[in-house]
Amino acid sequence: MCKFVKLVIDRQNSRYENTRYLSNVMFLYSRYAKFLNDDYAPEVCYMNLINMIEKCGELFFIVLNKQNDDFAGFIYLDNPIGNNKKLHCYEVTVCLEKKYWGNFTRKLSIEFFNYCFGALRLEKVKAQIYPFNNRVRSILKFSGFHKDGVLRGETLKNGKLQDIEVYSLLKSDFWNLFYGSS
Repeated sequence: MCKFVKLVIDRQNSRYENTRYLSNVMFLYSRYAKFLNDDYAPEVCYMNLINMIEKCGELFFIVLNKQNDDFAGFIYLDNPIGNNKKLHCYEVTVCLEKKYWGNFTRKLSIEFFNYCFGALRLEKVKAQIYPFNNRVRSILKFSGFHKDGVLRGETLKNGKLQDIEVYSLLKSDFWNLFYGSS
C-alpha cells in the first residue's frame, strides 16, 4: 500500500538522496506547520527544513503510494534515546496529504512501526501532539499507543500557554496488538 524512501541530505559528505521530493515536503510542511510547531520553532523556510532533514540523518522518509508512486507525505524519527550500541527510542512525526488520511494512514502506521521495531530494533516509539489534534490521536490509539500524560503549559502557541500530550508505543504492545505475540 505504501513505501518509504529515505530523504538524505548530508552536506558535509556531499551525500543527497531523493531530493526531488524537497518541494513536496516543503509545501506539505508549510501547510501543516500549525500542527507541528510552537512559537519557538524556527520560521518555516527552505533552509530550516534542510537543517531538520539533515539532523534526522537516514531517518527522514518520503511516503509514497505504492500503486502509483504518488507523494503521500513524510515521516521522520528524531530525539533518540540510546547510544551507538543500542537505540532504545525515537520520537515520530508524520505529515500526510489530506487525500491519504484514513485507511492509508492506518496501514502506513502498521508498516512503519513494524520497521521501527523490526529493522531498527527499537523498544519504544513516542509521539507528542497538541490536545486539539484529534486525527493524530485516533491514529496513535489505533496503532497501540498509550497516553503517558500531559505536559501542562509545556510551550507557547500563538502567544498562549499550550499543553502537549505525550504518547508511547512499546514494541511488546505493538507485536501483541498486530501479531498476537511479543
